[in-house]
Amino acid sequence: MKTIFESCQPRDEVLKGELKDEIFRASLSDVHLGKAEDVYKNPRIFFEHTYRTDGLKTLLNEALGRLTGAKPANSPVIRLETSFGGGKTHNLIALYHLASGKVSADLVSDLLTPEFIPSKPIRIVPLSGSDLDPSGGMIHGDITTYTLWGEMAFQAAGPDGYKIMEKNDKERGRPGEGRIKELLGKKPTLILIDEFAAYLRAARGIKVADTNLAEMSTAFLMSLLGAAGSLENVVVVYTLAESTDAFAQETAQILEALVEASRVSARQERVITPTAETEIAPIVTRRMFKSISSEPGAEVAAFYNNYFNQLMGQGVDLPPRAVQAEYTREMESAYPFHPELLTTLNRKTSTIPNFQKTRGALRLLGMVIRRLWEQRPKDTLLIHPCHLDLGVEDILNDLTSRLQRPAFRHVVEADIITPLKGSKAHSQIIDDPLLQAGKRPYARRASTVIFLHSIVQGVASGVAPADLLLGVLQPGDDPVIFKRLSIGSMIPAGTWTTTATGIDSRPNPR
Repeated sequence: MKTIFESCQPRDEVLKGELKDEIFRASLSDVHLGKAEDVYKNPRIFFEHTYRTDGLKTLLNEALGRLTGAKPANSPVIRLETSFGGGKTHNLIALYHLASGKVSADLVSDLLTPEFIPSKPIRIVPLSGSDLDPSGGMIHGDITTYTLWGEMAFQAAGPDGYKIMEKNDKERGRPGEGRIKELLGKKPTLILIDEFAAYLRAARGIKVADTNLAEMSTAFLMSLLGAAGSLENVVVVYTLAESTDAFAQETAQILEALVEASRVSARQERVITPTAETEIAPIVTRRMFKSISSEPGAEVAAFYNNYFNQLMGQGVDLPPRAVQAEYTREMESAYPFHPELLTTLNRKTSTIPNFQKTRGALRLLGMVIRRLWEQRPKDTLLIHPCHLDLGVEDILNDLTSRLQRPAFRHVVEADIITPLKGSKAHSQIIDDPLLQAGKRPYARRASTVIFLHSIVQGVASGVAPADLLLGVLQPGDDPVIFKRLSIGSMIPAGTWTTTATGIDSRPNPR
């Protein structure tokens, strides 16, 4: 049976370690100004690296259908809603490229039909809340804009457009629907507002009469949405993160305003989730790998299923899902990743605000893949959660300091792997005789899985023994070995967890 090294070819930038942070931070403003990385700036490279999610297809067809007149009754207002790193900005960039008229039909034939592709460039107004400066203003030669509406006017029609909004901009007073419609006129226009909540936080400290610029900006958004609904060929797309993410207060403020302006949200707005949980695996594999053979996925999944059935027949404590047909299909679709790795990153690690969901997973998995291809451990059929090499400084830093979990670094160095020459961590000491006997480093693998499940902290912290086994065992492994380890010994009523003082088991709550 082929290993992942035989059936999968990572992208060159992954193997070379050239996945800079900038590559994972999509910026609408940088794309508009031509300053972004090629993977975002170049339409061909962008779409070659982009997995076609259902949310992306819906967005493009909804927005371009209205703008081209192919489906004029489509929604004038679209809200992209998901957590940070969930694909919102990526989808805006895809729409930006298509509306700019720089994408050939053959490149996106699987996303939308030719009549939805603009025959000539559409006017695009990109507004990125994190890049705008409500205090110092945005300088455009002789003109400085201070508000969202001032910047929108300049982006839409240059100095002439700004004159329409100049008084409102300088006085920080939001324009009404009439003024907005005067600016936009009858020209097809796509208005993209990214990270609006981030802008509100910066605007909150700026006083405007008896209120502040954040309140004015929220009121402006409501006027803009209302104006878009009465214009035939205008589409507004804006992004919101989940209310549990950063900028939660600002997000709640926007949602409250939308409820009050129910005539907008109820009749005109379309809410789209850019990335579904089931799409994380293909998004990651498309971004990380140049090619993946089609046959090994099903073969490997069936091989694991047979192995898990054997273990269950021997009384090994695995979760019931391990032998279910649905899990085998999940393993096939996630190939070359083990489902437990992606599930843990998506459902646990991604709840840490600094991880940033898909973006964080891509950055971390890029380093994991590079390390695996450097070492090429034999008989590797899937990338398990235990393949996170915490001995690699960048990987360790990504899961500790970057996530504001610095105390866990000491746990790793004491219990999993230490960088100190002449010294060994607890797991390394346990693994020495196993490695000498030709076995895998089970203690280090088990403690790595425990660590990954534990950094989320709180009630979801830690991993049950059955799930721990599922994340570690590979076909050919002997689970009995775990019973002989002082770390990883299976306590049926316990949950293994990492704390600031080390790896231990705790009773399950009853």
